[in-house]
Amino acid sequence: MTTHTLPEGFDPVTLEVIRMRLDSIVEEMGIAMIRSSGSPVITEAGDFNTALFDPTGRIYAYSDYVQFHIGSGSVAVQNLVKAIEGEPLAPGDAFICNDPHTAGASHPPDTNVISPIFHGGELVGWAQSQAHLVDVGGMTPGGFAPGAHDCYAEALRLPPGVKIFDKGEPVEWVRRILLNNVRVPVLFWNDVRSLVASNNTGIRRLLSTIDEFGLDRFRDYTRLSFELAEQVVRDRIARIPDGVYSGEEWTEHNGHVDELYRVACTMTKRDNQITFDFAGSAEQTDGFVNCSYGALVGSVASAIVPILAWDVPFNEGVMTAFDIAAEPGSIVNPRPPAPISNGHLTTGARVSRLVTKLMNDACRGSDDETIRGRTQGVWGDSWTGGISAGTTEGGDYFVLFNMDGGGMGSGAQPDLDGLDCAGMMTQVNNMLPDVEMNEMLYPVLYLWKQLNLGSAGHGAHRGGLGLRFAWTLHGAKEVTQTVFAPNAQVVADGFGGGLPGGGSGHEVWRRTDVARQLADGRIPAPDTLAADDRELLAINQQSVTIRAGDVLVQWIAGGGGYGDPLLRAPRLVAADVRDGYVTEETARHTYGVIVADGAADEDATRRARTALRRERLGSTPAHEVPVSSPAGSSAPRRDAEGWYVPASGARLGTGDDWHGDVRKVTHVAAERLAEHGVRVRPRTEGHRVLIDEFYSPACGTLLETRVRVDAAS
Repeated sequence: MTTHTLPEGFDPVTLEVIRMRLDSIVEEMGIAMIRSSGSPVITEAGDFNTALFDPTGRIYAYSDYVQFHIGSGSVAVQNLVKAIEGEPLAPGDAFICNDPHTAGASHPPDTNVISPIFHGGELVGWAQSQAHLVDVGGMTPGGFAPGAHDCYAEALRLPPGVKIFDKGEPVEWVRRILLNNVRVPVLFWNDVRSLVASNNTGIRRLLSTIDEFGLDRFRDYTRLSFELAEQVVRDRIARIPDGVYSGEEWTEHNGHVDELYRVACTMTKRDNQITFDFAGSAEQTDGFVNCSYGALVGSVASAIVPILAWDVPFNEGVMTAFDIAAEPGSIVNPRPPAPISNGHLTTGARVSRLVTKLMNDACRGSDDETIRGRTQGVWGDSWTGGISAGTTEGGDYFVLFNMDGGGMGSGAQPDLDGLDCAGMMTQVNNMLPDVEMNEMLYPVLYLWKQLNLGSAGHGAHRGGLGLRFAWTLHGAKEVTQTVFAPNAQVVADGFGGGLPGGGSGHEVWRRTDVARQLADGRIPAPDTLAADDRELLAINQQSVTIRAGDVLVQWIAGGGGYGDPLLRAPRLVAADVRDGYVTEETARHTYGVIVADGAADEDATRRARTALRRERLGSTPAHEVPVSSPAGSSAPRRDAEGWYVPASGARLGTGDDWHGDVRKVTHVAAERLAEHGVRVRPRTEGHRVLIDEFYSPACGTLLETRVRVDAAS
């Protein structure tokens, strides 16, 4: 590890005290927002961020809530600085913006409030708070508009420079315009005030810190913090092999048509710098899946920070070690009038997944064990959303943006299973709402909330499972539903022989017997609830009517596995069967583990795994894989003699790429994964979604799986 000596005259204790003070301030800002907001999106699910910036828009500190907002918050502050250049500013001013095209927002509901910070009459920084507000106008309640063909239909768009507070007082005419264009004005205005309260908290605490240390000293130490964070990240980049790494992901369904839209990236690593070039990505579309540039930056950071800067205090220095290039007019950097209201959770999430895969390819070749250990199964990134709007039986209008959509599984790690219901990679502090809270605030009754057993990416370490839940109306006769399930067909890859995770989706079970079961004192369950029809909804769909007696069922994607499933410890598979994570059939067919009386039968398991390896190759393997092979040891490694399989020692070849020296088998992804009990939505027309499997021809070890879209229709 590289160590850094502080420049002469700097005290390490003071450096750390100021750094931790800034982190504490942005966390306290978040607490102030939670305690003053009335929205469960903020209070229950933590869909917000808080940050402090210097006068030019460089990040002093950033809170650990939603990393997407790293990009959108930074772009918002920088664009505000440009928009109001030369205009008078005063303490107590606050500016509001939410337009993805001009203010960098991830999507219109993610609303920024930015306040200047003055010390002795001098501008010394900006306090920034951003949160998902429940409704921002537009054609669809909740701000997600699958039916929109342009950004003008999605929301009331606020560019940089709209002043919402002037010297501490609301700008009344701006407030009236805003509240006249949203469906829940009381909740909207209270949340705007909570963002202002968050900023005011940050301003007070930052000024107190500057008074304590002195302005010049504060500036010197924050500049040094930037430099040290950058040095640490660059040192780690330097331990990755130089090279050019390319890959692709695919965004599903733009709200109008069930098409696939390519997200391409070429990652170039030279010395201690990385460039991400998204040339080759699809052109912007007329659907709501276009990703704003602010969300693109945040999506790249969402993957880079936990891979390379997992223990680095986050500030501007972390961001300077990589560059991002994206062609204007593309799906990852659209121009008006492209709709954009779900771009961050669809295309943006694909960017995070793609960067993860590229970093996997790069890190696996490092000589540094710590860097190799940053490889992982891909997360089940992409939000599976449901927004309900209607009027209660008491006559109150409501909009429910159900934050249970954050219950997707994380990718498996080199030494651990992925986390169940972990959230997206960008959600550092993901929280799921309490059932009781949603039932108290909205006219819904939950019937079940459980793990989605058809979502795990199997492997030596298993990907995290997603969530599965259902509710019926309770206190309303009818609602209009908007849904989006952007991880339905092209699912999250595994790594090093780990299998992909399962997908997401929604069904409406029409005219069920839920009322009769409840009246009889029975608890409805998935296998006991009767329905006249089970309607599978489109990946993205709006204006779905749900009536009393219907049931909305939602299931959420899981993370990819890590390592060949045949390398998973039999005792862990047996525990999975006992705990209900996998069935005995999946244990036998996928893991080659025979479970008897709750324990793994060692002799039967050894025979079953030998038979599965023989089935993979169509012949008896020449090399035996020891039972004691470490989990996750299936990813090929290279030494002076060439490529080899760590699990068995079998040699693969001596070229630059081992893929041409192994056995490759291709299947339709949905059909193949169904054999392993994993649910993926099949495509019925257009591009096919395939899965390539690469096996060692000598030992039958599964070395790699890849979800791939066939370009031919």
